[in-house]
Amino acid sequence: MIEPVIITVILKSASDQKGSKTMANSFAKLESWASTNDVTVQSPIDTDPEALKFATVLASDNSEADKLIGEILSLPFVDTCYRKPTDELP
Repeated sequence: MIEPVIITVILKSASDQKGSKTMANSFAKLESWASTNDVTVQSPIDTDPEALKFATVLASDNSEADKLIGEILSLPFVDTCYRKPTDELP
């Protein structure tokens, strides 16, 4: 079995329709993006804002991870992301 490549995504607060900025909004937007792009986002262990700040996206290989990182970094609710363990922390 091939192990997926883990991409750690650090989110920043995003506004909902009412204008309130929360990490839950950011995580929901990431999940929406992932479902549209047929990408797996692991569910958070906890729903507190600090836990929701860090998301995990799974890629099938390094090539897909490179493509996804480029797309993820263009999302307005993403602070940064990096591949684990290949990349160093930003």
